[in-house]
Amino acid sequence: MDKKKVLILGGGFGGVFAAKALSSNGHDRFEIQLINDNNYFIFQPLLPEVAAATIHSSDAVAPLRLLLRHVRFGQSEVMGIDFARKVVIVVQGFRRLPVELPYDELVIALGMGVDLKRFPGLQEHALTMKNLADAHRLRAHIIGCLEMADVATDPEIKQQLLTFVVVGAGFSGVETVAEVNELIRRALKYYPNIDKREIRVMLVEYASRILPTFSADLAAYATRRLRLQGIEVTTGIGTKAATSDAVELTDGAIVPTRTIVATIGNGPNPLVSTLGLDMHWGRIKVDRFMRVPGHEGIWSVGDVADIPLVEEPGEEPLNYAPQTAQFAVREGRQLAANIVAKHEDKPLKPFAYTSKGSLASLGMSKAVAEVYGVKLSGTMAWLLWRGFYLSFLPGFATKIRVAVDWMLNLIVPPNIVLIDSSKPSTRYIHYRKGDVVLEPGMLIDGLYSVNKGALKLTIDNPETGEHFEKVFGPGEHFGEPVLLRSAPGTGLVVALEDSVVLWVSQQDFTWLARAAPFLDTYLKDYIGKTLGAPDEAFAAESAKRRRELEAL
Repeated sequence: MDKKKVLILGGGFGGVFAAKALSSNGHDRFEIQLINDNNYFIFQPLLPEVAAATIHSSDAVAPLRLLLRHVRFGQSEVMGIDFARKVVIVVQGFRRLPVELPYDELVIALGMGVDLKRFPGLQEHALTMKNLADAHRLRAHIIGCLEMADVATDPEIKQQLLTFVVVGAGFSGVETVAEVNELIRRALKYYPNIDKREIRVMLVEYASRILPTFSADLAAYATRRLRLQGIEVTTGIGTKAATSDAVELTDGAIVPTRTIVATIGNGPNPLVSTLGLDMHWGRIKVDRFMRVPGHEGIWSVGDVADIPLVEEPGEEPLNYAPQTAQFAVREGRQLAANIVAKHEDKPLKPFAYTSKGSLASLGMSKAVAEVYGVKLSGTMAWLLWRGFYLSFLPGFATKIRVAVDWMLNLIVPPNIVLIDSSKPSTRYIHYRKGDVVLEPGMLIDGLYSVNKGALKLTIDNPETGEHFEKVFGPGEHFGEPVLLRSAPGTGLVVALEDSVVLWVSQQDFTWLARAAPFLDTYLKDYIGKTLGAPDEAFAAESAKRRRELEAL
């Protein structure tokens, strides 16, 4: 009997634990494949410790190929889902060619996105804490601020550099501000021109108290501990707007700062929001079995899924599964059991789980915990926090490395090496004669402007038999569909001689085009002149392209 193809999109807690459970209980009946844009699983609760250099970044992640030995893994970018044909379109490989992956059962576990558009300037100027790159960026930014402040001669600039604002006081916000504060305080002895009284670390929360999922007395304890550590805890006041050198609060206060960390703003996953599925609070509506109503063979799990815990949940948030790792793990296991039950013609089991408790680290060897109704605070809670997450880490080797990191952090000074590993998104690319720059069907990922040499574009339309050729020399450019969005290329581009091309990323060029409307007009005209008349199927003003331009 042919195995059923189960395709899982997303490598977070929900997707990974669903894949693990399926491979354990149904590997003989299912062909399981997991698609993720990174080849590792992120243990997100440890990201603040990565940002503070408490643990090594590699110890907060685990290779998916190692975790899922009996699951096919593909590092790919999901571009779309065709529910009618039961295929997922992904882009993979060096050439970024679109590939269709068929499925019998599809599990959407893509997580949530970040949406800060409600706060002017925050999306452009705030750092986030969603993935490993964010943690690296925050650490480098903090150390960079200390380095610049140590040599600053302008008091206003120095004040901005030494003010650190974290927005949002849930688990992520509290643990981030605690770790950031500890890193700064421990590093100060290496910066002789910075007085500890010049350091200002703020936690801003719109609600009336921090850690809303904890009891009021534990939240009050956490507030006192953070303030004892020199952190300004501001509640009942939200963030209104941000600029490059300040954040404005809802009470009108302007806080000069070069560092804003936003742990708020969960929004719909950009891809999921385009799928046409029923959404609730930015998440996919599912039934209690985690099936997507109206779509046979479609399931959803994790943060992206709005999973009801009762038959009539209504609009009460407590009637839905919270977006925590603790719940996502159980959701993944239950979903796997339901897929197995479905193919064995057995009744499915509705998801039901009661939280075993909550833990939050407050830095300086202190934490708060509420486990099985027992409330703990201080060092005992911190030891419990560390023990719990240590047990949760995947792999024995990872547990050992993290435990060693934690012990060393108690006696070894923090690592204040500043490494900027960011790659410029606009850069020159050299091609040899005969090099293929773009292949038919590849995703155009940017604007290519010829600086030296010559490149030839060839387009053949199999439907109409039309053939088009164009040679681009210095001062000419191609890839204008980037102005619209990343769109499949329709032709072959080959270097006719040794050439140098300036490549501008899709995001950079889109920002520039929106800020300078004349570029939009110029490029539409340029595309029309370059690719031909509107009646040609590959022309800039074809029906498909006109719809794209109208959507700008």
